[in-house]
Parts: sequence; C-alpha cells; structure tokens
Amino acid sequence: MNKIEEILVYLEEFNKKNFMFNVPRETGELLNFLVNAKRPKKILEIGMSNGYSTIWLAEPGFPVITIEKDSEKIILAKENFEKINLNNISILMGDALEVLRRLDERFDFVFIDATKKEYLDYFKLIKFSKGAVVVADNILSHSKKVKEYVDYVRKKYHSKLLE
Repeated sequence: MNKIEEILVYLEEFNKKNFMFNVPRETGELLNFLVNAKRPKKILEIGMSNGYSTIWLAEPGFPVITIEKDSEKIILAKENFEKINLNNISILMGDALEVLRRLDERFDFVFIDATKKEYLDYFKLIKFSKGAVVVADNILSHSKKVKEYVDYVRKKYHSKLLE
C-alpha cells in the first residue's frame, strides 16, 4: 500500500469515528477519475473538511485551490497533506461566499461540497474556464436545500445526475 492509499484508509476510519462528513470512497474515486480525464489547469474545491476529497483531487498533481472556514479542519488537512507530500494545494480560509468574491482565477474543474443552501450562490460567483466541469455533492440526499441550484444548472447547462 502506498502512502496516499494509507492516508486515505486512515482518514476513512478517522472520519467514521469523528463524524467528519466527507465523501465516500466511491465519490473520491470518481473525482480522481474525472480530474485525470479532464487534466485541468486549475481545480477549485469548496468545502475541504480534513482534506479527504482534496487528496483525491490533488493526487494527479494538478493545482488545487480549496476553501474551508473551520480552522481545526484546516490544521488536520495540512497534516494529512504533509504526510504524503502533496504540495499542489492552496488553502484559503474563510466563508466560501466571501472568499469567492475575492478570487480572480478561472477554474476548469470545480467540486462543491459545502453549505447546501449556498450552492447556487457559489456557482454564480465562480469564474469558469470554457468547458469547465462542475461536480456538486449531495444533490440527491439534500434535494430540497439544493433545488434552486439544480433548477438553475439544468436550465442553463448540460448536466448529469449520478446516484
């Protein structure tokens, strides 16, 4: 087992014991697959938690900017990234809506997994590169909270819903 796999397995157990609401392994594997297929110049993650999904996004080596407002989770994530020498991750601390208003970069891959009722607000603040891919987590499990986002995206963009 390589170092990255070791930390992922460790985090899966840690997350269960400490009630960290990270994506399941299948979602992490999908993110990793999509990033490898898209080969983005710049990835944005909204909602890092302790870095589990970030590792899946960053492991191929593309630059990741991630936003997290919880300072304790940022400390945990940094420790996890250091253990596996992931140095292509930039962490921005703060409320995602405020941070996004200040970001000038364009992104060609975005993963949204933060405050569900704010998904549409996040989406409208992000500067996208042409052909960007957006993955939004919890669309089915939090359907009422993300309804505005889903309706907006379905009306204006090509989208797919995966269970």
